This record gives sequence, structure tokens and C-alpha cells, in this order.
Amino acid sequence: MKRNLIITLILFLSMGLGIVACGGGIGGQVEGEEFQTEGWIDEDTYRIAAAGVPNQSLTNKIQRRESAKRAAILNAQYQVLEKFKGSKIEGASGVSDFASTGTAIAQEVKGMVRGGSVVKATFDEEDNCEVIYEVFARGLKNKVSAAEWE
Repeated sequence: MKRNLIITLILFLSMGLGIVACGGGIGGQVEGEEFQTEGWIDEDTYRIAAAGVPNQSLTNKIQRRESAKRAAILNAQYQVLEKFKGSKIEGASGVSDFASTGTAIAQEVKGMVRGGSVVKATFDEEDNCEVIYEVFARGLKNKVSAAEWE
């Protein structure tokens, strides 16, 4: 429980610092290319833009960028799960063999989010990172709407 609280606190701090450092201009354009950075791309693919800041104690540029990228990925995963939970207005939940199928689907979706991939990653002069994170799975949109979130 304490670990989750610390991780959540770090995520919120990195989100705030990332937004301030980037001027709030996340998404829409990465290295001159324009493409959809947030929302449903199709029934199987969801994308989101997220920012991360480097660990301030690091001085090596490669390590700073890697820590910022990890922070951006964690930020993206957190945001996707929050969006999925928030989009759950109504859905099919059921009981099969005395086990909640909606809860099982939610656990499956959480695993899919953690297994997502970085489509693009860019860095600024202060080694802050912006990633475009994508979650792909067959029938993802239907699974999200059928999930019963804890």
C-alpha cells in the first residue's frame, strides 16, 4: 500500500513538472510528423501522449533520458488506465461459475496496458521526455467497456 502511494505521488509530481517544463504542449506533433496522439485509433488500438522528467540526481545524459522515458511510460500507463476506468459508464458484467467475468476482464486489460509500446519518444534540451504510448489488443474497446474496475 505504501509503495503504491509513493508511486502515485511520483507520477503526479512528474506529470506536473513535465507539463510545466513542456509548456503544456503535449501531443499532436512529434519531430515534424502529425498523427493522432490520443484516443481510439480503431477498435483494437488506444494511444496517449505523456511526459516524464529525468531524475534530477543523474548527470549522465543517457541515464537522464532513460529515467525521463521510464517516467513518461509510467505516466502513460497510469493515464490510460484512468481513461479506461472513466469511460466505463455502462458495460456487460456477469457472473460465470461464481466468478465475476467483468473483474477478470479488467485484470486482462490492465495487463494489456502494461504491455503497450512506445510509438514515438522525443526529448527536449533539459532531457524531459514525451512519449506516444499505444495499447493494442484484438477487441480492446469491447473489453474496456465490459470490464468491472476495482
